[in-house]
Amino acid sequence: MIWLTWRQFRAQALAALAILAAAGIYFLVTGPQMHHAYTADLATCTPQHDCSDVLSRLGQSYNGELSLAQLLVIAVPGLIGIFWGAPMIARELETGTDQVAWTQSVTRTRWLAVKLTGISLAAIATTALLSYLLTWWAGPLDHITGNRFAAITFASRDIVPIAYAVFAFAVGTTTGLLLRRAIPAMAVTLAVFIGIQILVPAVIRPNLLPSTTVTLPIDKTTASQFTGVSTNGGGAEFNVDLPLPQGAWVLSAPPVQDSAGKVATGNAYTDCLFPNTSGPSNKNGGPPVSQIAVCLARYDLHQSVTYQPASHYWPLQWYETGIFLALAGALSGTSFWWIRHRRI
Repeated sequence: MIWLTWRQFRAQALAALAILAAAGIYFLVTGPQMHHAYTADLATCTPQHDCSDVLSRLGQSYNGELSLAQLLVIAVPGLIGIFWGAPMIARELETGTDQVAWTQSVTRTRWLAVKLTGISLAAIATTALLSYLLTWWAGPLDHITGNRFAAITFASRDIVPIAYAVFAFAVGTTTGLLLRRAIPAMAVTLAVFIGIQILVPAVIRPNLLPSTTVTLPIDKTTASQFTGVSTNGGGAEFNVDLPLPQGAWVLSAPPVQDSAGKVATGNAYTDCLFPNTSGPSNKNGGPPVSQIAVCLARYDLHQSVTYQPASHYWPLQWYETGIFLALAGALSGTSFWWIRHRRI
């Protein structure tokens, strides 16, 4: 049975090995170069206490490669579900070979158990290696951006991609068993996987752990720590960038409010946001952030920010991994029950 599973799976396995080899060569060749450049830049700019521009230029030089690598790691679990999971049973049912495979000495449940175990292990190994390589390779870039919670970043790092791969494979397998056709099963698996990638970062992940909400007054203390002010015009709502714990995942930052709890608009504070001055300006042409901050501090304003602290990164990784492994287990259990108790 193991030999038969390998014979039927070898084309997909060789394709996976080719992808792993190409990705591994790229990561292992360019990774040390980028890590060395990051270390050298950091050593040069640290004594000057101004590394933002230097490191930002380094990060921008790898933007294209980083985006492609992240998309690859995110896409692989979906491809596993589509091309490994969906056809596994559906192809047998379509071609009628199930009548031969399931009437021999090997029972249906043993046939399914060997198939699921063998291919699941291959999916785990493939995704784990890709995720490890990307996590190592992109380490300096993640440190530069300081945001490991970004949707595409979180989903392509560490252990979460492994759970996605197992889940997608289980979705494909179960869908193929229920629909009995490979192409429709592949389409449904793709739709489910895309839906998960949209739903999880927007709805599920932010609520897995309690978030922290802080309300900060715009006074002389916080004004001295402003990092920016964003507004779309004199009558528009505006936000200020207040200091938060390093690496925090900001979930919401509503516009600035006044003492009555009403949203403050720019036209009420034109003397601060749009002063008529010939003095120094920021890089966008407006007054310096420090000048805006000091001016706004005269009013009784505040802003609330809701965020997940950086310490929640690994708990969220484990929770999300556990959820999708549990879902994969439930789907696999459904397949075993269906193949044993339903007439196919």
